[in-house]
Amino acid sequence: MAPTAILVEESRKLTLGGKLIVCTPHAVRNVLNQKAEKWLTDSRMLKYEAILIDSDDLTLEVNRSLNPAQFLYGEPADNLIHNCLVIIQYQTKVRGDLEEQALSEGEIIYVDGSSRCLQGKRMSGYAVVDGKNMQTIEKGKLPSNRSAQTCELYALKKALEYLAHKKGTIYTDSRHAFGVVHTFGKIWEERGLLNSRGKGLVHEGLILEILEALKLPEEIAIVHIKGHQRGVTPEIRGNNLADQEAKDAAENGAERVMLILTPNEETLEIPKFSEAEKKELNKIGGEQAESGKWKLPDGRQLIKYWLEKY
Repeated sequence: MAPTAILVEESRKLTLGGKLIVCTPHAVRNVLNQKAEKWLTDSRMLKYEAILIDSDDLTLEVNRSLNPAQFLYGEPADNLIHNCLVIIQYQTKVRGDLEEQALSEGEIIYVDGSSRCLQGKRMSGYAVVDGKNMQTIEKGKLPSNRSAQTCELYALKKALEYLAHKKGTIYTDSRHAFGVVHTFGKIWEERGLLNSRGKGLVHEGLILEILEALKLPEEIAIVHIKGHQRGVTPEIRGNNLADQEAKDAAENGAERVMLILTPNEETLEIPKFSEAEKKELNKIGGEQAESGKWKLPDGRQLIKYWLEKY
C-alpha cells in the first residue's frame, strides 16, 4: 500500500487532476479495508484511505501480468504464487489456527485488568471469569507499579494457561492485548523484541510469556469486545463481571509478586558470517559487538538470510 500511495501522489503532479488508473498485482483495496487497521496507526490509515479509496478520479485495478517485484528475482511466474490476505494473516499470527471470532464449542473466558489511583495510591489487579456460569476462575492483586496494559496482558496470559490442552474463546476489551496476539506479537518476536524505532519493548518479558502460552490450548480464539457497555447479552455481562472482579482484586486482594521472565540473550544463536559477508556488512555500516552480533548504527541486528526466512 505504501508504494502505491506514494506513486499516486507523485502522479498527481503530472495528471493535474485528471483521471488516474493504477494497475497493481495485489488487491490493495481489499488489504486496506480488511487487514490494515490491525497494523497501521489511525493517522496512516486515514492518509491511505484519502489517497487510495476516497478519490473519485482514481481507479484501482488488479493486473497480475506485470509485477515489479519480479524484476528482483527473474521471470514472472505463470500461476498465482500467493494470496495477499492469506500471507498477511500467516505472517502476523503466532499460530495459524488462531481465530478472531468465537469458537462454536469449548470454554468461554472473559479477562480484564485494572490499574487506577484510589486515595492517592495506585492499585492494580486482574481477573479471569468463566463465561458459562459467570463465576470467577482466578483473580489477584498485582504490584502497584503495574500499568493497565500490563494487567490486561497478565490476565490474558493466565487465561491461556487455564485453557492448556482445551478448546476455548477468550474475550478481552483491551485493544492492545488483542493486537499483541493477532498482529504485533509475531512481528516483535521476529524483530528481536524491538519496536519500529529499534528500542526494546516495555513489556517484552510478559509478551514472550503470552506468545508461549498461546501455543498451549488445543483450539483458541481471542475476541475483542467493547468495554464498559450496558446490556444483558452474555458478552456484556461477562466483560463487566471481569472488570468488577479485577477492580475488587486490586483494592482488596493480597499483595502478590509478579514474576516476568526476561529473554536470555545467551541462549539465542549468533549468526556466523564469512569474511566476504563481513566485508559487505562493513560497507553498509555494520559493526560487530562484543557479544559477536553484527548490528547497524541504529541498533538493528544483522542476520543471515536463512534466519530471516524462517
